[in-house]
Amino acid sequence: MKNLRVQNSYAGILQIALPISVAILIPQLSILTNTAFLGYYQPASGIEPQTLLAASGVAGIFYLTLVMIGYGLVSGILMMMSRKAGENDHAGLAYIFRNGWILTVALGLVLLILSQGFAPWLFRHFIHEEATRKAAIQFIRIRSWGLPFIMISQFSNSLFLSISASRFIIIGSSAQTITNVLFDYLLIFGVGIFPEMGLEGSALASVISEMVYALVVFTLIQRHTLFSEYRLQQLHRPDKPLIKKMFITSMPLMMQYLLSIGAWEVFFIYVEHLGKSESALSQIYRSVFGFVGVAAWALASTCNSMVSNVIGQNALDEVIPLMKKIIRMSFGFALVVGLPMLLFPHFFLRLLTRDAVLVDMGTSSLRIVVLATWMLSVSTILFNGVVGTGKTQLNMIFEFVSIAFYLIYNTLVIEYLRMPLPYAWMSEFVYWFTLFVLSFGYFYKGYWRKGLETA
Repeated sequence: MKNLRVQNSYAGILQIALPISVAILIPQLSILTNTAFLGYYQPASGIEPQTLLAASGVAGIFYLTLVMIGYGLVSGILMMMSRKAGENDHAGLAYIFRNGWILTVALGLVLLILSQGFAPWLFRHFIHEEATRKAAIQFIRIRSWGLPFIMISQFSNSLFLSISASRFIIIGSSAQTITNVLFDYLLIFGVGIFPEMGLEGSALASVISEMVYALVVFTLIQRHTLFSEYRLQQLHRPDKPLIKKMFITSMPLMMQYLLSIGAWEVFFIYVEHLGKSESALSQIYRSVFGFVGVAAWALASTCNSMVSNVIGQNALDEVIPLMKKIIRMSFGFALVVGLPMLLFPHFFLRLLTRDAVLVDMGTSSLRIVVLATWMLSVSTILFNGVVGTGKTQLNMIFEFVSIAFYLIYNTLVIEYLRMPLPYAWMSEFVYWFTLFVLSFGYFYKGYWRKGLETA
């Protein structure tokens, strides 16, 4: 059977991270395309493109918050499967996967039900602009139907990561992106037999693409010969103690991501209070943030999986050298991708909107966003290294402290002082620097070794 132990080398890191980077990059290009479509769309009803971008930003972050709760669950289960992989325990890994599947699908359905009732209430009470509020509610009522499917996709991806088969993630994400871009164009603008749906068309296109993604990865797991040795298709009665352990292990990560992306939702609501232009620009920056941070997010997932795997091998002395390699790669990629945007911000803004006012207004903030991704590229690796050591409760504490500073800054600078948009986006430095200090101290002081040296 395949040796599941990873190698502490640049080649070993790239073997896992490169497919993930491509898999993350592909949907990020889809998000950029979606933002450009909405930026150029002129609805017959007279709603301004700025309104559509603003509504997409607020509602999109709310959806992302729910998705990241699921990602927290999946990250906890990934850590457990990667530990089994480091021990070369194929049967144990498969057993965790089969039971984790039940928990993941159940969470997706619960989040779908909650979002249908809570999101409209939240938007009615906190979004000031009436047109933006109505558009955001219409968007999220459709968009939230993708939650069960994206949970299935995320969980399947965790299996690919744990057995160092991350190349399969590219297949699913490619199918998702092609579907998303195609239906975005058809349903936003109304082409041929397809109705012109505008922002609602964007939401529906995303749901369809997530259904396709889930179908592709499910088919891969069922049909590809690589997974036959794990006997994932075998059905057993749910192991309730194991499911409970997964949930308890993952709960701090779920809370961490809820707080993290939830704080971003607060940020976007605050920015909406500054004005329609500021809100529309922030939606563009969100797309840029994701695009420049592609390698960092991919390498962060790689770090979580590889650190868990190395600890499973009981090779604790390799953990820090491994993380140093990943940090160098993460910062290098972010630097190369972000530098052109830093030097030519007008060019990139004109690709995403034809509104000259937004282009002129957004240059300074775009540069700040790019610089923030460079800070992110280091901090997120260290933070996911903490996840990989299994100290998920400590992760939640680090996240809570960082978010506390982040929200205090945003409340003072945006909500009370009403300072310009560049100062608002400076909050990203507050968050990522705090996370860096806490995570760096955890490894520098050697606290991560406690409880592992005798494992």
